[in-house]
Amino acid sequence: MGMTFNQINVNDFVILLTPVMEKAAIGKEYKWTGEIGIKILTDLAKNTIDENEFGNLVRIANLMAASIPAMQENKIVRQITDTYVDDNSLEIEHIDIVVHEEEVTDSNVIKLRFDSETEGNA
Repeated sequence: MGMTFNQINVNDFVILLTPVMEKAAIGKEYKWTGEIGIKILTDLAKNTIDENEFGNLVRIANLMAASIPAMQENKIVRQITDTYVDDNSLEIEHIDIVVHEEEVTDSNVIKLRFDSETEGNA
C-alpha cells in the first residue's frame, strides 16, 4: 500500500533524490543523465523535536545524503555500502504523486484547478 505526501509527519526527514534529465536528440523523450540533485526536507516550523535532538537528526540526514558522492569518489565506501544494501535492503514505499501540467499562456488570467488533493480548499 502506498502513501501520500499528507502522511508525512512534522518530525519526518525526507531525502529527495531528483534525477537530472535531458531531452533526447530525437522526439520529446527525456533520459536520465546519471546525475542527481539531493535535498533534505523537513518541517522547520512545526517539528516538535528539541533543538539538540533535531541537530542530531540533521547530521544523520546529511551523512545519508553525503554517502552518494562519497560512494562515487571512494571505491571502498561504495563496496561497503553495496554489501550492506545486499544484506539489509529496505523496501521502497510508493508515494502517490498527482502531477498537473502547467498551462502557460500570454494572458494575465490566473486559472484555478479544483481537482487537487485539497479540492480547491487550500
